[in-house]
Amino acid sequence: MSYASGSYGAAPAMVNLYSGWCEEDWGPKTAPSSGTWESANRAVYFAILVPSQVTVRRVWWANGSSVSASYNIDAGVYADAGAKPGARLVSCGSTAQGTASSVQFASVTSTVIAPGRYWIAIACSSTSATFLRSTTVASLATDAAARFEEASALPLPATATPVESSNANAYLFGFATTASP
Repeated sequence: MSYASGSYGAAPAMVNLYSGWCEEDWGPKTAPSSGTWESANRAVYFAILVPSQVTVRRVWWANGSSVSASYNIDAGVYADAGAKPGARLVSCGSTAQGTASSVQFASVTSTVIAPGRYWIAIACSSTSATFLRSTTVASLATDAAARFEEASALPLPATATPVESSNANAYLFGFATTASP
C-alpha cells in the first residue's frame, strides 16, 4: 500500500482498532464488552495503517470487569516484516493490571514512527484477566493480514514469531500520541 504525502489532520490521541487506522475494513463492527483473555501468555498482533508521522508516547488497554495486580500485561508496537509483525519498536514491559472497567496507560520511551503498516500487540499472563473486546469479527480468525498470535510471549519478544490466528477477539488497546489525557 502506498501512502500519499499531504496533511491528514491531527493524529487520534488514542490509536487502536476502533480509531479508523486498522488494516483493510475488518475492524470491529460492534461495541466492545468485557471478556476474558484467550490463552495465558499469548500475544496478539493487529495490523494498523499509520497515514502520517506520529510519536508513540504511551500504550494503553481497556480493562474489563475482573482484574488483579497478579495479572501482567505488556503492550507495544511492532514494525511490519512482509505483512507480518517483525521487530518490536516499543513496549511497556510486563505491567500489573490496574483498575477494573477503566483504561490503563503505561509509559514507554517516546518513539517516532513514519507512515506505513505497523502491528499493535498485547499479551497477558492469565485467562482470568478481562479486557474490553469485540468477538463479532469472525473473519479475524482466518485473515492472516489482520491478526496474528504467538504463544509464550509475555513479555513481548524483541522479534515476533507469529502464527496465523486461531481466535477472533479484537481487543480495545493501542498507543497514545499524547503524554497525558
